[in-house]
Formats: sequence, C-alpha cells, structure tokens
Amino acid sequence: MDSTRRQIIHDAMVRLSDGDRSALPALCGALWPVMLAFAQRGWRGAAGPDAEDVAQQVFLRICERSAEFDPRRDALSWAFGIASYEILTLRRRRHRRREVGGFAWHAHPDPSESQEETLMKRELSAAAQELLGELPAEDRALLGLSVETGDVLATPAPSPAALRKRRQRLLDRLRIAWRRLHGES
Repeated sequence: MDSTRRQIIHDAMVRLSDGDRSALPALCGALWPVMLAFAQRGWRGAAGPDAEDVAQQVFLRICERSAEFDPRRDALSWAFGIASYEILTLRRRRHRRREVGGFAWHAHPDPSESQEETLMKRELSAAAQELLGELPAEDRALLGLSVETGDVLATPAPSPAALRKRRQRLLDRLRIAWRRLHGES
C-alpha cells in the first residue's frame, strides 16, 4: 500500500472520529478496496456469505466505532484490527450454527468414511433424535428445533441473555438424560 492512500485513510478517519460526516466518501473510496481484499483473504473457504458481504459488515463496524479512534494511532492498523476481529467472530458464528444442525449426519454420508463410521453416526443420530423427541415442545422450540420434525428452524430467538440461560439449563437437562439413557460419555 502506498503512503498517500494510507495518509488519506488516516486523515479521513480523524475527521470522521471528530464527527465530520463529509469525510465518509473519502474514507470509503480509500479504505473499501483494502477491506474487501482483506475480507477475501480472511473469508476464503468459509461457507456462507461472500467476501463482499463480510467486507460490508467489517466496514459498517469500522464506521460504528469511528468515535473510538485515537488520532495518534495509525488508522489503517486500527481498521485491520477491527476487521480481523470481525472476520474471526463471523467465522466462529458460522461454525457454531453448523454445530446446531449436526443431528442429520446420515443425510449426506462422507464418501471417505467406512461403513462402520457411517453406521455409528446413524446410531448416534437416532439416539439424539429419540432424546430430543422426549423433550416438551417448548424446550424443542427453545433449541430452535421444529416441534413436528426436529429440523433446525431459521427463526431467531428473542431476548438473547435470558434465552442463553434457558438454553444452558435445557442443555444441562439433556446431558443428564443422555447419561441416564446411554451412560457416561
């Protein structure tokens, strides 16, 4: 990156952090291509939204936090720090969401698996489905599972803090039930 672009980014970021919204077009023009390239490298191989969507999310976070910018620091380094954290957070979130839907392993068996591994996964999936089937409809909905089919629902749950605590208690009850049915594991 050339020093003139770096200086344009820094000057625009200083103006934006002071509340000058007219600095936003200059910041976008200089910083957007850099953040897009960074997001493309950081998001490579991850399923889900494309790198441009990730870069937009990163850029939005940078603009939201512009008031926190310290003009004595390098604006580009500051932006890269936010971008790194945001991309890592998005990757973790994507990974956690994939774990929620992990009960249908047998739907798409891995061709490199042995028959024994496939059978073990099917049995584990059936045991998990049986355990989840014993849950009251309210608890299944709390986990984001369809009451009728057990499929993962795409609807977000309300009140995140209370919901996390309720889910944690439900998962504790599920662990106890699993141990009761299948022993320690």
